[in-house]
Amino acid sequence: MNEPTNIRALVVGDEPEDAERVISVMRGAGYTVSAIRVDEPEPLREAIAKNEIDLALHSLGAADIKLSETVAALQEHELFVPVLAMGEGELTPGKAMAEGAADRLTPDDDEHLRHAVIREFQRVLARRRVHFLHDAYTESEQRARALMQTSRDAIAYIHDGMHVLANDAYLTRFGYGSFEEIEDMPIMDMVVGGDQEALKKLLRASANSDEAVGSLELELRQAHGSQFRAELEFSRASIEGEACSQVIIRDHGNTEELEKQLNRLSQRDNVTGLYNRQYFLQTLTDTTARSEKGELKAGLLQITLDDFASVRSQVGVMGSDQVIADVGQVLQQACAENDMLARLDGATFALITHVFEQDDLEKLATRLREAIKEHICDVEGHSINVTASIGIARIDGSTGDPNEILTRTERAWSEAVEAGANSQMIYAPKPGEMSQKEIDSKWIEVIKDTLKNDRFHLLYQPIVSLQEDDTERYEVILQAMDAEGNAADIDEMLAAAERTGMSRGIDRWLLLNALKALVEQLKSHGQTSFFMPLSGQALEDPALFRWIHERLKKLRLPKRAVVFEIDTAATATRVKQASAFAKAVRKIDCGISLNRFGHGNDPFQVTRHIGADYLKIHEEFMHDLANNQQNQEAIKQITGKASEQGIASICPAVDDAGALTILWGLGCDMIQGEFLQEPSPERDYDFSSMSM
Repeated sequence: MNEPTNIRALVVGDEPEDAERVISVMRGAGYTVSAIRVDEPEPLREAIAKNEIDLALHSLGAADIKLSETVAALQEHELFVPVLAMGEGELTPGKAMAEGAADRLTPDDDEHLRHAVIREFQRVLARRRVHFLHDAYTESEQRARALMQTSRDAIAYIHDGMHVLANDAYLTRFGYGSFEEIEDMPIMDMVVGGDQEALKKLLRASANSDEAVGSLELELRQAHGSQFRAELEFSRASIEGEACSQVIIRDHGNTEELEKQLNRLSQRDNVTGLYNRQYFLQTLTDTTARSEKGELKAGLLQITLDDFASVRSQVGVMGSDQVIADVGQVLQQACAENDMLARLDGATFALITHVFEQDDLEKLATRLREAIKEHICDVEGHSINVTASIGIARIDGSTGDPNEILTRTERAWSEAVEAGANSQMIYAPKPGEMSQKEIDSKWIEVIKDTLKNDRFHLLYQPIVSLQEDDTERYEVILQAMDAEGNAADIDEMLAAAERTGMSRGIDRWLLLNALKALVEQLKSHGQTSFFMPLSGQALEDPALFRWIHERLKKLRLPKRAVVFEIDTAATATRVKQASAFAKAVRKIDCGISLNRFGHGNDPFQVTRHIGADYLKIHEEFMHDLANNQQNQEAIKQITGKASEQGIASICPAVDDAGALTILWGLGCDMIQGEFLQEPSPERDYDFSSMSM
């Protein structure tokens, strides 16, 4: 790999010649210098905040900025940026280095300047490589652990003949309830006497080889004394840098079928059986990329049912799911075989079609609208007729950004809605219209600015038990303020964060500040739990669990004081990652809540793969609860099945006493809503007021 030769330098000084000299000297050495010159404290801080910097050169003749101030400004941002002191001045090399400089350059000595810049630049590159390799190694090990925990094969790691790690399948195979029961237990104790010598030989061979050492069939002993014969595969591995042996007991029985189930669950929508949003976005990304290369042309249609809120109020949430499923089948039958139909969310579908010409796209949209309009859904004796509005965009190679194509389609759909129900529009750009890339770029700056200026705040809303339970529970709710001090649209911001990859910073900010508040709360309220929401991207962040684990280990919080909330729909598209995350957090005595739960013919399909402690029922089921028997029956079914599985149910959005009275009789374990208390920065709810 070629070494980078472009150096991004921050030049602090009053004279433009300082930057020109550095550029000239380094050009002669084969390097290109991109120099940013500043001469006052505020521009210095702005330059550090907004730019990626490899090294800094500080002129000792700068009138308004001292060397120590430059060093401090870089340290405030936790940046490893070497500072070279240059120019005339009485500061000796020793004193300059004592103030944080990497070197004191000799005035007018271009050779010293050249060697010092190259040396420090190479140090920066080396440090970045170390960080990259360390992070890659850590993520790889975390990913391996997560995969191990979700595997149906029994897997353990052995160091010096002792167990140092094992997954649940391994514990179950040997009849143990937790890893603590076999931690530091010799694997030899699990082998029946006659086969122990063969195992000793293999372990010795393993210790002296870096290669996989093969398999061995052994007679094994379970915790209660029963014996079974199995084939063990041994290979070299490492745990936290320590060499060890990996042991796998293969279970071929249902692995293939389970893999099919997980793949289907992660790709398909639970209500309609169509492809889900995540799989659709993957396909759209591939389609736009191929279109940009000139390999194909296609069209995208957004199909949203009109005034669906009235349908939901008429037949309830479960009934409206049936309508959505019916419409999904109607659309599937009307589409070509090689088209890709997906349900995005709610009553919105998306279709990627190989139809491209405008007239053909218009005809397709008209055919789909007519098919929906003519179909009558039978929902428990109710005849439901719906219409749809459609937005259309052409995937013509003008952009490889799938978000841009989505935005074009949504804008066309918005125009169709303005034209009236059962309408369609095709996207045509307007003068001055921002692209999705430009919109997302602005969102990234807004989120960065909100984090930098500490304009995120936490609110708390009580979750109250309807049983005899002394635990005080609060959901942590994120709020954001704009630069003028007004409340920002947090839902839109969080959606943009998911879309742009900015959720990682928000997740960590929320967790860090919520944990601080929890520690403070526990000082006066010993039995307190905080429900802390995480983004869907958190499940795909291998370093997040380690980050959480390190902090909780230091805090020594009570069991189940922390409950992580994850969205059910986001979980269903990341089943393996969510399952591994849930198992990992349970091992550190934290809980899991699946939020917005209940949609689909079999909503509990997710809980078969992801162990949950709480199910927060989707707030849509709370709408007009007193007059909606279908929603009441759906809640009763969910709470009943959750109780059978030992999962506590939470009903949110309880806004009046009438809803509370109904929920009391539907088997709901806990409630939350403005009837109890609005989200507040204070944590002072009187939980004793609901005691039985």
